Amino acid sequence: MPNQYLALDVGSTTVSAIIIDLDSSSIVGSSSTANTAALNPAAKPARSEWDLNAMSELAIKNAAALIERTRAKPSAIGVTGQQQGLQLLNDELDSVGPYISWQDQRSKEKIPSEQRTYLDEMGELGGAISTGGASPAFANTGCPLGAGYTAPLLFWLKKNNQLPKDVYGTTTPEFVVARLTNNLPVTDPTDAMGWGVYNVTTLDWDFELIDTLGLSRTLFPPLVSSCTVAGYLADQMAQKLGVSSGIPIAVASGDHQCSFAGTVIDYCGSVAVNVGTGGQSSVYVENPMPHGSLELRPHIDTGYLLAGVGIVGGRTFRTLRDFFGTVVSELTGTQPDPDSIYEQLVDLAQNIPAGSDGVKVDPLFTGSPKNPLARGAFLELTPKNCTPGHLARALFEAMANRLANSYREALSLGAEKRTRLVGSGNGIKLNPVLRESLMAEFGMPIELRRQGEEAALGAALCAAVADGAFESMPKASASFLRGLSLQDALT
Repeated sequence: MPNQYLALDVGSTTVSAIIIDLDSSSIVGSSSTANTAALNPAAKPARSEWDLNAMSELAIKNAAALIERTRAKPSAIGVTGQQQGLQLLNDELDSVGPYISWQDQRSKEKIPSEQRTYLDEMGELGGAISTGGASPAFANTGCPLGAGYTAPLLFWLKKNNQLPKDVYGTTTPEFVVARLTNNLPVTDPTDAMGWGVYNVTTLDWDFELIDTLGLSRTLFPPLVSSCTVAGYLADQMAQKLGVSSGIPIAVASGDHQCSFAGTVIDYCGSVAVNVGTGGQSSVYVENPMPHGSLELRPHIDTGYLLAGVGIVGGRTFRTLRDFFGTVVSELTGTQPDPDSIYEQLVDLAQNIPAGSDGVKVDPLFTGSPKNPLARGAFLELTPKNCTPGHLARALFEAMANRLANSYREALSLGAEKRTRLVGSGNGIKLNPVLRESLMAEFGMPIELRRQGEEAALGAALCAAVADGAFESMPKASASFLRGLSLQDALT
C-alpha cells in the first residue's frame, strides 16, 4: 500500500501541488500553474477581487495532471494557501460575491464625509493600541490591524451595506477543503489568526471584540485543531482528481506555517527566512510571548512563530525592476521582458563589491508594521556608484538587513539564539547576492533544500499527521526533511 500524500497550495501567483512518499522520504512529483482567476484587476486599483471557484478548479486540474503523470495513490490530502482574504458562502456552499484577496486595500479608504478610514474606525471601536510607533493592534491578536485581514473586509462590507444575511465567511484554503469534502468550512489556528480577531493566547475567537465591531458571530467558521481530518473526498471531486473517493482531507493550514514546516528540521534551533512575493523571518517558540512589532502566529499542531512579516520581499525587488523597465520602455520605445530585467540586475549586482561602494537603501517602499507611512530611499549616490548594479546590490543588502533585524528583535524580546539559518522561496534560491547578504547579516551559512513548493510540502506533512503517519508536526518535519538533499547556497 503506497504511503503517499498529496497537497494543494492555492497562492495568489501560482497554484501548486506536490506528492510525497514517506517510505522513500522522497518527493514523487510537483506541479504548478499560473493563477489566472483575477477579476478585471486594472479596473479598480485598490481592489483585489478573484473568482475563487475558478481558482479552486485550477488547483484541482493541476493536481489531477500530477496524479495522472506520477500514477500516485495518495492516502490523504492536505491544503494550504493565502491566509487572509474573504469569500462569502451561503448554506448551499455557493459563493456569494467575488473572493477579496489579502492584497485588497479598500479598508484603508476614507469613510465618506469623514477624515478617518475604515481601519481607523475598527481600531477605535475595538480599542486597538499602538506601541513604540507600530501599527495599531487589538489586544491578544498577535498581529497589527491590517487591510487584507478577513475581519476588516467583513467590516467594510457591513459599513457599505454589502454584507448579505445568512452567509458564512471563509478564506482560500478553507474554501478548497470545503469543496473537496462538500462540508461547511472549518478553520484551524493558523488560518484563524489571519482573520485579525483571533485570540492567539486562548486559541479562540475573540467574540467580545467581534461583538464590539458589530459583526455577527455566525460569519466565523467553527474552530478545529490543526492536523485533524476535516472530512472525506467527495465522489465528484474524486472523479476530477482521478483517485478513490473517501480519502481523508486534512484541515487546511496557513501557507506561512506550512512553508516553515516544509523547510525546517530543527524547529527550536533555526531561524527561517522566506522570500517569495512577500518575505518573512521566523523563529519557533513554544509559548506565547511579547512580540513587539513582530507577529505572533500559531504554528501547526504546536507552538508559535514569532515573525517579521511583509517588511521586504519579492515585491521590494519588483519595485526596482519596474523602474528600470519603465526607463527602458520610455527611452527606447521597446517593452523589455520583466524576468530578463530580474536576471540582468542580479548578474550586475554580482560584479559589485559588498557594501555597494557606499550606496545605502531604505527598502520600505510600501511602509512597515512599525511605520506604515515609511517610504523608500536611495542615499549616498555618487557618479561612480549610481549604476544599476550598485542600486541592485544595495537593495539586496538592505533587504537582508531588514530580515535580520526581525530576528534581532525576536532575540531582544526573549527568543533564544539560533544556530541554523534556513532559506526558502525563489527570491532566495535564484538570487546569489541576496543569499550572500543574508549570510553576512545573520552570521550563519544558509541551508537551502533543492525542492521547491515548501508550503505544499508542509501541507502534505499535515495530511500525513492527520492520517496517523506521524505523531506530531515537528516529528514529521524532522523525519521527512532529513531525506531531502541540500542545495549549495553559494551556487
